[in-house]
Amino acid sequence: MTEIDVLRELCSGVRRKRIPVDEALVARIEHDVAAYRDRLRVAPTQSPPAELRTALRLTGWLIYETSLMLLWNVPAEIDGLSEQARRAAEADAMLIMRLATAARSLPWPEFAPRALGAIRALALVRSKWNDYDGAWLLHEEVRTKHRSYRDSLGADPADARLVLDLDEVLLQLALAETGTACRTAEQTIGRWLENWGGADVATERREADRWVPRMFRQLSDGAEVGRRALDIADRIYQEYGFVETITEDRLILRTGFRNPAIMTCRALLLMYSLCPAMQRLGMRPRGYDTWPDLMSSLRQRFHETLAYLVRPASQADGTLAPLLDDHARTIVQFCLHLALLTASETLDEPLVVDDTLTLHRLDDDAARAMSRWLAEPAGGDGRVRGDASVVGSASMPHFVRSVEACRDDAGATANYQQWRREWTVLDRYGPDRWTSVEALLDRDPDGGIW
Repeated sequence: MTEIDVLRELCSGVRRKRIPVDEALVARIEHDVAAYRDRLRVAPTQSPPAELRTALRLTGWLIYETSLMLLWNVPAEIDGLSEQARRAAEADAMLIMRLATAARSLPWPEFAPRALGAIRALALVRSKWNDYDGAWLLHEEVRTKHRSYRDSLGADPADARLVLDLDEVLLQLALAETGTACRTAEQTIGRWLENWGGADVATERREADRWVPRMFRQLSDGAEVGRRALDIADRIYQEYGFVETITEDRLILRTGFRNPAIMTCRALLLMYSLCPAMQRLGMRPRGYDTWPDLMSSLRQRFHETLAYLVRPASQADGTLAPLLDDHARTIVQFCLHLALLTASETLDEPLVVDDTLTLHRLDDDAARAMSRWLAEPAGGDGRVRGDASVVGSASMPHFVRSVEACRDDAGATANYQQWRREWTVLDRYGPDRWTSVEALLDRDPDGGIW
């Protein structure tokens, strides 16, 4: 078994990219896990021997960091890669699979909760490569294991550290699960033209009728998991605070609210956008009397979640952590999406994105200002600052009609298709698709009547 000091060095070295993540490191982890299992066979006990507790905890951290580094190497799309790049991606995915197997094999796994990160990483590989069913099975597995580990701990103060470990890793698990729900919906809605544009009308409509409730259910689950994660993050923040650097003792950084809030906001906006489509299919809003009641609740939940995203985060020196460019762009994308959905939503407080854009009342003027902001060149290559995410790239007729049905006023952005026509530059899949998207919409047998 690897000595404690060496395990610590491996964990911090992988995190700081000082130690290569390769087959040799994964084999070393597998060897240690096998040694822990041998100890369990020799002396079966409910809790690990005292001398193994720290080793298990560090091994869980090493599995977490190693799988995360490998995940970053896996491209978002495997189709279209060169043969060499494809083999490299598949090799990294195989190493993640081996780490997930090691995580499942750990004895006394509640003492190494970060090891669940390997199963999460494998789920995200499946999601990246559009195997959404496989991803969801893995998310369900890791959620069940986490709940089992948490239930195995009692109210003994000696377990408080393990409870904190489990709560902190849950934020990462929730982030991944909600992210898969959003990616599934966004890829389905955005790439509908490429996947179903060539099908006959009856087939395309049948598939759309099947996909809408499936996406809505997954988004609902993802949004609920995200809300739970933010509640836990808030409790951790109140009781322990967040930290400047990830260590063996703490996992949540000072900006720990932001990524879970981003994923939850994405899920809530997509759910809201699909509500008219769900109503048209004759579905009932779970937990609410009417679809408008649910939509009102989703708007309120969005505002509550956005507050976490824009919440100031203090750094170690007491100054505020700046909002990353990616986060600022995401906030504008969210607010533009909301402006296109509602007659006139107002943020709880004015939000300064930069010295050129402040958001408060999300009306038609704000929608135009946000569209211009996203369309501005971001560098010397002439590329725009950002696309408009799913609302600027949708090619699924059910989604487009549903967004249109969310608006019942006569404002300029009430004509969602007109906005798309004016801002094709904000389509993440290319500005030349709109003509083909319009052709797909024109053949909708309902003629846009909802």
